[in-house]
Amino acid sequence: MSASGLQLNRVTIRFGGLTAVSEVSATVRPGELAGLIGPNGAGKTTVFNLITGVYAPTEGTIEFAGRALTGLKPFEITARGIARTFQNIRLFGSLTVFDNVRVAFHLHLQQGPGQSLFRGPSFHREERELSERTRELLEIFKLDRVRNEPARSLPYGDQRRLEIVRALATQPELLLLDEPAAGMNPAEKVELMKLIQFIQERYKLAILLVEHDMKVVMGICQRIHVLEYGRKIAEGTPAQIRENPAVIAAYLGYEPENGPTV
Repeated sequence: MSASGLQLNRVTIRFGGLTAVSEVSATVRPGELAGLIGPNGAGKTTVFNLITGVYAPTEGTIEFAGRALTGLKPFEITARGIARTFQNIRLFGSLTVFDNVRVAFHLHLQQGPGQSLFRGPSFHREERELSERTRELLEIFKLDRVRNEPARSLPYGDQRRLEIVRALATQPELLLLDEPAAGMNPAEKVELMKLIQFIQERYKLAILLVEHDMKVVMGICQRIHVLEYGRKIAEGTPAQIRENPAVIAAYLGYEPENGPTV
């Protein structure tokens, strides 16, 4: 990723008469672990959908590594180095854990349709390499023990972990995590925080995290962007966000009398 990282420049999207996101500008620097927070309906997931090409902005531009993303399809944006997870887990439930990860590696296959059809030596060599890389990734994230199990049979926390591992198999430079702690118990959330920090340190990725659990956000994010009603109202370190009156008012609906509580 270039020094420019991800840049949103006055991004707006309207659905009919509703403005879901309004003139949002934000940057995620290379290698940064950033958070995107806000009350329900603030537009956080819509921003993710704009970045990943699910929606096209009505106004404004989105750039990654110095190149425009506007107008690209989701698979083209993934190929550019941006991967994401979803609020609701979207695994291939009937496929094994191994195949869920292996299929993501196919984004970067070198073999064309002809080689795949005739299955020559180069095809088999690349398939062996993909299988080995899949095994290595599952071992790193402690999922190798269940590699042959259907994805839907895993405990909830392991399904979340698998979804993140599958995203990593696309070889991203920026990982978008949409409420990864949703539905987790306190112990699972602690493990999730360790996992996210491990991923950032090992793979030198930029990570943008949408999350409602403030302990998770404040515990691992280096910088936080805050939305309210589709507009960006604050940006700063966790300490700065915790003390920001506009952020406190957005979450509580009023200014607290006894100091910050975010």
